[in-house]
This record gives sequence, structure tokens and C-alpha cells, in this order.
Amino acid sequence: MEFLIDKVFSLKTVSVFENLPEASLLDIARIMEFEEIPAGREFIKKGEIGDCMYIIKSGKVKVHDGDSVFAQLGANEIVGELALLTPIPRTASVSTLEDSIVYIIGRDYFMDLLYEKSEILSEIIQVLIRRIISLNEEIARLKS
Repeated sequence: MEFLIDKVFSLKTVSVFENLPEASLLDIARIMEFEEIPAGREFIKKGEIGDCMYIIKSGKVKVHDGDSVFAQLGANEIVGELALLTPIPRTASVSTLEDSIVYIIGRDYFMDLLYEKSEILSEIIQVLIRRIISLNEEIARLKS
């Protein structure tokens, strides 16, 4: 069980939420669920329709397609954020590399919140743009 204030403090350390006012962080914290995931579990499966985003509170995960690992993520990073905005199939699988604790934000609750707090959507869009730029740079590097 996590206290609301602990969730707010955790949100402040996540890049997508760090610039939001505390009132918005409190609203997001209210809709977050807490889950412990043991090492070695695949909790996002490529091809499935996603309906939530995960915030890694502790532990480490890998983003992969079979044996191909695209990224390793740790505390204060997010995964599955596209599912908050649109119901498309997951583009990769995600598995825990060690025992991990995550917060889960469901799309339905989040969309309701976005209608009230548009600044949250703006922050998420900026993070997605940074990720696209990073991927484009990686593609250019691999081509050269």
C-alpha cells in the first residue's frame, strides 16, 4: 500500500510530470495503482492492445522483441505511454530484469483527467517528441 503523498513525490521525479503543478500531480496520484512485479515476468506483450502506462518506482525492466533488446529502463522512467493516448497494439514487449515496483495509470481514468487538466497532455507530448528525436538519431547512427 502506498500513501498518496508518496505517489506525488514519485511523480515529481518522472520527466513527463516533473514540471506539473502539485495540484495536477495530486490528481494523477489519485488514479495510480501500485504493483509489485517479480524478476523475469513479461508484463507488456507485443501486439496486445494497451490500456495503461507504467511508471517504474524501483527495479529494472527491458523493452524487447524476443531476444532483441531495445532499451533498459529503471526507476523514475515510464513505459507504455502510447497506450494512454490511443488504443493501438503494443510495439514491443516489456519484462522485469529484477524485482520491480510500478505504478499503473489506466487510460480511461487518465483521459477523464486530461479533459480537466490539459497541461498534463502537453508534457506527455513533449516527452514523446524527445523520444522520437532520440530514435531518429539512433537510426541515423546505425545507418552510418
